[in-house]
This record gives sequence, structure tokens and C-alpha cells, in this order.
Amino acid sequence: MQDPKPVRVIPDHQRQEVIKQYQILDTPRLAIEAANVGTWLIDKTTRVFITSPRVKELFGYESEVDFSFDVVLTCISDKYRDKMVAGIEDTFNTGKTYHIDFLINDLQGRPLRWIKAVGGLYKDPEGKMSHISGVMMDVTEQKLQELRKNKFIGMVSHELKTPLTSLKAYVQMLHAWARKRKDQFTAGALAKMEKQVKKMGNMINGFLSLAQVESGKIHLNITEFDLNELIKESVEEMLMLNPGRTITFSVNDVISLQADPDKIEQVIINFLSNAIKYSPGNGQISISAQVLDDMVEVRVQDEGLGIAQEDMEKLFDRYYRVENKQTEKIPGFGIGLYLCAQIIQHHNGKIWVESKPGKGSDFFFCLPQKADRSVV
Repeated sequence: MQDPKPVRVIPDHQRQEVIKQYQILDTPRLAIEAANVGTWLIDKTTRVFITSPRVKELFGYESEVDFSFDVVLTCISDKYRDKMVAGIEDTFNTGKTYHIDFLINDLQGRPLRWIKAVGGLYKDPEGKMSHISGVMMDVTEQKLQELRKNKFIGMVSHELKTPLTSLKAYVQMLHAWARKRKDQFTAGALAKMEKQVKKMGNMINGFLSLAQVESGKIHLNITEFDLNELIKESVEEMLMLNPGRTITFSVNDVISLQADPDKIEQVIINFLSNAIKYSPGNGQISISAQVLDDMVEVRVQDEGLGIAQEDMEKLFDRYYRVENKQTEKIPGFGIGLYLCAQIIQHHNGKIWVESKPGKGSDFFFCLPQKADRSVV
């Protein structure tokens, strides 16, 4: 376990003095405690960690136990420990809201429990002593429900994929037969059917990917390929599904990339699909790729609705969708960009968006040109 950064060893009398200084914050906590939610606080200067009795109870300790942050870290599963420390440092440095779900190890002979911690950077009533203060709550039941739901979605999606694959093969065979007989009506009808089967397949693959991500079983098949060729194929597929639209892509020199081509194609297809969904019929859509030092950057631009700043901050969250009068009739489940973010993160890359309402959006992702084999 890494040395916990937010903790500083200070004399006990100094620690007790810090705790006394924060006692003025205890009054509003009574209402929170009544809701069976624990409160916690970390002082910015001393990094003293102060909790309510409910937080200690959540971790399996008695209320009179001296509960420091290093004790908390020993209770947290290895998978979430570094993330928790990094999140606290980020909140101190940037003022961003602290929000993490983590798993508590079974140290006290109790079942494993999921805890949600939320907090923000505050000052005391005198404008001094900046600190992070927040709440913790047991979300084990919600997490178990999510796991059961994701398992069900994965099982159903897997079962649907087999008959859909057979249906797609029969449709393609009949389409070829109709074209050979020059039966324009039947060929046209089957072409439309093939597009719908393709859309349904993409939807099922999305649910399968979601189930893999949520279960922590996402697997990368790293190979070396030409990124420009992959983009070209993705553009052709989107134009086939959306006739009448225009997507601009200027093929440059070969861009060799070590990554999972299927996963990267999924991100590109999602970017292009969103650009089409949220742009007018005559809106310009373009995609480009370039090498920047040892990184590869892909950019999709559109002239669509644009995205407000408050929505951009949540756009890559699971199930999040921009809700307004302009988007209420546009279909979607709010999982596409979340999956894109997970795929890029698993490649040790970065994903982001730049946008202004009414001016269109630019979606980006970048990742190392040469893969770190440890991500596989």
C-alpha cells in the first residue's frame, strides 16, 4: 500500500486542538446523522481526519476508537485506495466535488460493504481553515441491485446476439439474391432491414460492453493497425446507415496504433453517431486524426446543438443524458459516452469535449501510440 498522502503525523494535542476548532460545525450534523448518514472532514493544513460515530460504524469500529485516515485506507479494497487518495488531493487542489464509491474489506468479520463518499471544499464561518467536508453512506444494497441488473442485461444481450447474427446472415443472403434478380423493390426493402438489424446489433453490443465494464471484466485485445483505415471503414459504415449525410475525412499517411481495434472503432462509431443525431440534416461533420509526439489524437466536429458547460461536466457519466426541449425526442440510453470513456481510460488515454450551445461540438480522444502491455 502506498504511503497515504492526505495524512500528516502531528502531535496528539495538536490534533485534539484541530478537532475542537471544528466542533462549531457539529450542529448541522445532527440532522444528517438522523438520516443514518455519517459525516467526515479533512483539514487542509494539518490533514487531520475527523468523523462522526456513524462513519466509524460503517467501517466496523466503535465510536470511541481513534479513527485516522490511515486506518480508513487499511479498510478500503486495494482497487479503490489510490483513487480515494487522488480524489482528495484533486479536491484540495482544484475545488472539484469529491465523489467516490468504494468497497470495504472484510476486516471485522462482517460482509463486504459498498460506501459512497461525497464532499466539497469549504471554509469555516470566519473564512479560515479550508477543509473538505462531506457525508458517507452505505450503498451496498444499491450496488448489489446494479450488479444483478448488469448480470441480467449481459445474459439477455448475449442470448439475443445469437439469433440476431443468424437473422443478419439470412437478410444479407436474401438481399444479394434480390439484387441478382434485379428486384429493386425487394432489394430496397431488404437493404433497409439490414440497416435496422445492424442498429440492433450495435445496441446489443453496447449493453454487453456495459455489463463487462460494470463487472470489471473488460478485456483489451491489443494489436497494431492503421488508424486511418479503421476511421475510413467506420465512416463508410455510418454513411451506409445514414444515407444523405456527409462526413468529411481526409486520409493522411498511415498512423500505426497499438490498441484494441474493435474497442477503438466502437468509440469512433459512437462519436460519429452522436454527431449525426444531434446535428441538422445539412450540418457538416468531420473527423481527423493526428500524431502528437507519442500520442494519437482523434477529433470529431459537428455543427449541432452544442452542449452547456454544466452538462459537459457530466457527459461521460453512466446513464447521463442532456435533457432539454431539443433533445427530448432524440433516442438514447446514456451509456454510449460512458463506455467510450471506460474504453479510452483502459487504454491509458484521455477523452474530452469542447462545445458551445448552438455552435456545435468537438469530441476528442487521445491515447499512446504504443500500448502499455500491462493494460491488457
